[in-house]
Amino acid sequence: MVGRCHLPEDLLVDVLLRLPVESLVRFKCVCKHWYALITSPSFVEMHFRHKHNHAHLLICNLTLMDKSKSIAFSLLPAKIVQGVSPEQKTVHQLQRVSDFMSIVGPVDGLFLVEKAAFLDEENARLALWNPATREFWPLPPVSFEPQPFKDHDNQFALGFDPLTRDYKVLCIQTFWDDWGLGVSPNCIVSVYSLRNNSWRNLRPDFPDCCNLHEPIGATHLNGVYYWLSGRLDNIFRICSFDMGSEQFGEMQGPDIPKTQWGKLMLHGDSLAILVGDPGKPMTSIYDVWAMNLEGSWTKVLSVQPQIVAHWPRSVWEDDKMIFEITETSQLVLYDPTTRQVIDLGFQLDLIRGRSWVFNYKQSLVQIKRKNDSQGKDNVV
Repeated sequence: MVGRCHLPEDLLVDVLLRLPVESLVRFKCVCKHWYALITSPSFVEMHFRHKHNHAHLLICNLTLMDKSKSIAFSLLPAKIVQGVSPEQKTVHQLQRVSDFMSIVGPVDGLFLVEKAAFLDEENARLALWNPATREFWPLPPVSFEPQPFKDHDNQFALGFDPLTRDYKVLCIQTFWDDWGLGVSPNCIVSVYSLRNNSWRNLRPDFPDCCNLHEPIGATHLNGVYYWLSGRLDNIFRICSFDMGSEQFGEMQGPDIPKTQWGKLMLHGDSLAILVGDPGKPMTSIYDVWAMNLEGSWTKVLSVQPQIVAHWPRSVWEDDKMIFEITETSQLVLYDPTTRQVIDLGFQLDLIRGRSWVFNYKQSLVQIKRKNDSQGKDNVV
């Protein structure tokens, strides 16, 4: 029998780290050693942070046709070049979906999908999803006590507890009074643990920031999730939730008048705020303020896009911005250095539909079913 060529372990790891998730998922079947290596937490983390695992723009475009929703998840190239229409790789597409609501993420390449009708579990309202491995995991229903209010609003956050290595989902339910004139001071908070596959209701000393603004992407950093909170004193404040201690906190944001529009986001490995006066043709100005380690804030980017009426959607590569054009319903990339506008090739439904723009990296993170003794992949 011809002898096999065994690669040294460090060389094998170096080669595998350079491969895309799709290939590594197949290579788990080569042998038990490769399976153990590729699924080990250390390898999963190294692969996610490896220089060859480039960030991409992932666009979720929801349109309404014939009283039903159509959803397409499209991945754009890592490098987007002026004058070249970026190729769109369809990651997942759903036709005639009736009750798709929202998508939150990504955190380590995972998303939280709300009211996803394509799940194979009946009445599944929430699910965790890894687009790269095509794994999903329907969450059990959120349980809470009935409240004497006519309406309520839900906000979700996805995070990771680095101490227990457990992914968690936070659900904040804000109940409104009979006339919708105010917010109940009693916001109900539930936390889901992927490790335990269960929800736990919290009764925390919730800060006076029930009016939490939806951020750009997942503002999750080092085990803590952050929101920009609205107040009447015209001061930006930031509400936080620690995924480990499951405690809320609050801190003051940069000294910026609240009369300006603002969205919380991540800028590299820092928490940041995008502020400006959006929509004004040719004259809108946007600033990005990043938080330093000591808690102070520094302006790291200022952009005045030379474009027609628009709305800001995201920041790309720390110095470029994504806009939707109001008149033409296009999604474009604006480079402030060259002042070039690149059409990303999407036709948005700005009236009845919705779209999400994510900075996304592929991930090997497995969404394991509890007590799954067979170790099978759960594939959409």
